[in-house]
Amino acid sequence: MVRRMELTRRGRVVSISAGSPLASKALDERESRPSGPQARRSVAAERESILVGSLFSSPASIIISNAVGILVMLFSWFWSGDNAFYTISALSIVVLLGRLATIVRYRLACHDEEDHRAVRRWEIEFQIGATLFAILQGVCCYQAIGATDIAAVQILNVIAAVAFASGYVARNAARPKYVIVQVLCLCMPLMLGLEHSNQPYYRTIAVFIVLYMMTNFVIVLSLNRNLRALADATAQARENEASSRKHADQAHLALRSMTHGLVSFDETLSRELQNERHGELYGVHLETGDESLDGMLESAVRGRRLSRSDATLIRQDVHRTLKKQLATTRELTTPDGKTLLLHVEPTEASGALIVTEDITERKQTQQKIETMARTDPLTGMSNRHELDRMLASIGPGFKEGIGSVAILYIDLDDFKTINDTLGHATGDKVLVAIAERIRSAVRISDFLARFGGDEFVAIIPTADASASLATAERVMQALAPPILIGDRKFSISASIGAAVGPSHGSDGATLMTAADLALYESKSTGKSRVSLFKPEMAASFRRRTELEREMREGLAAEQFELHYQPIVEIASGRIVSAEALLRWNHPVKGRISPAEFIPIAERSDLISDLGEWVLRRAAGDLVRLPADVSMSVNVSPMQFRQPRRLVSAIRQILEEENAPAERLELELTESVLVDDPEQTLETMRELRSLGLRFSLDDFGTGYASIGYLATYSFDKVKIDRSFASVVGENEASRSVVELVQHLADRIGFTVVAEGLEDEAQVAAIAATGIPLAQGYFFGWPEPIDKLEARFADLAECHSA
Repeated sequence: MVRRMELTRRGRVVSISAGSPLASKALDERESRPSGPQARRSVAAERESILVGSLFSSPASIIISNAVGILVMLFSWFWSGDNAFYTISALSIVVLLGRLATIVRYRLACHDEEDHRAVRRWEIEFQIGATLFAILQGVCCYQAIGATDIAAVQILNVIAAVAFASGYVARNAARPKYVIVQVLCLCMPLMLGLEHSNQPYYRTIAVFIVLYMMTNFVIVLSLNRNLRALADATAQARENEASSRKHADQAHLALRSMTHGLVSFDETLSRELQNERHGELYGVHLETGDESLDGMLESAVRGRRLSRSDATLIRQDVHRTLKKQLATTRELTTPDGKTLLLHVEPTEASGALIVTEDITERKQTQQKIETMARTDPLTGMSNRHELDRMLASIGPGFKEGIGSVAILYIDLDDFKTINDTLGHATGDKVLVAIAERIRSAVRISDFLARFGGDEFVAIIPTADASASLATAERVMQALAPPILIGDRKFSISASIGAAVGPSHGSDGATLMTAADLALYESKSTGKSRVSLFKPEMAASFRRRTELEREMREGLAAEQFELHYQPIVEIASGRIVSAEALLRWNHPVKGRISPAEFIPIAERSDLISDLGEWVLRRAAGDLVRLPADVSMSVNVSPMQFRQPRRLVSAIRQILEEENAPAERLELELTESVLVDDPEQTLETMRELRSLGLRFSLDDFGTGYASIGYLATYSFDKVKIDRSFASVVGENEASRSVVELVQHLADRIGFTVVAEGLEDEAQVAAIAATGIPLAQGYFFGWPEPIDKLEARFADLAECHSA
């Protein structure tokens, strides 16, 4: 059998046989080549020529992969309408044409006598094109994540980025430093886009991208070692026939260390070469005697490494490769759950080469990233973004002949009471149990999503009014039995609004509005009810209008008051600040939750009047507190939309109440930062000139990214309780909190942990270095009289 060496990589096989013209030429040149240091330099140059040649080895894979990348950009442009994608795709086409010119010139040139400089020029020219294309693909990912909110565009670009990063590792393994640069050029913009996007949970996805990058770096270094070892062996074989056995041993060691399985067959499909990794993947070994392709496949089937159908597909791929002399690629799942990527290539000796890669971990990582982008982490249901995608498909579905579809809008009754009385940890456990019950009440084919904290949406295909009501009743029945959490029983009911299309709406958004109105009807007529949308439910809007009118009357009648919750220095237990919280005591309806009346106020101009009342009352109460205690007041995003009024009102309040501005802190939610960033910055500058300070509330739950912390120069950042309260038991949350505290030390702001309810949570937060905390553990919101008395008692104790 002819002895030969084969350098294998995705898309190309370089085969060197002892009887080939290339090998003969190498032997003829042996006598004329110098020995000693010059000979070693010659071997090194030839090795570099082989490695650089592998970059140009498969033009088809370059063209196809680049064309796919351009298609991703064009589809992103077509779906989003963002011309930036069009520009990126045009630049990518120019880069691709340049790369094709380089490849054509390389393949037409003679490389036998090229020196190191010439080889280096080819390498640099190739890598410039590859790096430019990686940069453009990375920019496309950043644009898709950071500038669009279309889930399809984002998912397509994330999947493409993962695929291209893997392709760089396989194709350019001969030059790992360039692979690292190209992967960074591709993935860093993607991570920046995830970091700067207005989507929840994307920061966690960025962490998975980092892990994936690190995995690729390790793989490319491993592949490079293999390629360099094989290249060295080939160069030495050309240099001296007497040393070919030694280099064959080196090649054998390299094959043994390869992470990919490799096996080659001659034209009769008898096995020529196999590495140990191939034997491990298929359960076949050299000593078994399975020298033919059929024997190898049968042995793999008997060992349950392949299914019989997969073995048939591999056999067909090999015969197709031999017949058409074209490479084929196939992905399959083995009976033991592994995912294998098979590449079948024709060899120069009319045989076939099979390279097998175990991509199980990579596939699982991709699936985790895709699942996190679509799934609510608490309940496992689809998230709001996936719901938006489903709603967007309803209108076109009607046009394509879908008969009907029902939407159920499910809202738990008085669920907030559980969170307020027992804490969010218990509330989360109840939510998980509720989600399972809702899931059990619908069909597998029905779509379920968690719409909000205690809101769920079900989309039921081919359902009319009676079917939708029947499903809603099943949900109510499933929720009827008490839920047992530990030694506590919870009786949870729900209000449901139902709408059926196309009679109640011709698209998803209209149907959601109709279901929302029906839900409001259920809530306003006693809760724990199911209501089917009726056109007259528009009267529910009048209810909201009525509540708005009563708020105006209540503001004039002094029905509102402020309660204050302390913010405490963890190390000393000293109260350093107090947050002002608005309460409405309606003379007839009793205490009305801010969650109900604030959104109504924000939909009207009442929010400015209400906000100015809060600021005036808080400024007046501030002078009653010790001089070293500050006060924070929440400011609505709607108030920032009237910057002149806001600045003027605060200036007047400070003067009239004689309040120290440096002790007054305005709390902004993250939505303020995305409404009009430039105007927000200007307004904050004007207010800072008055002496006020700013804090960012509920950080980590909405739109804000790490970049905002430096851009807006906040004095405080309040970590939302969803992170702060689980630091002791959730590694990812602890990492986020520690990162924010690290930035606080570098940038110069103070961090407050919100929502702490027990001593264990406080201890976990203290371990991260965060200095301040707020929550029921330190005190409930209370009127200014009680807070003032509390300070008086503390002063008396210290004096005693």
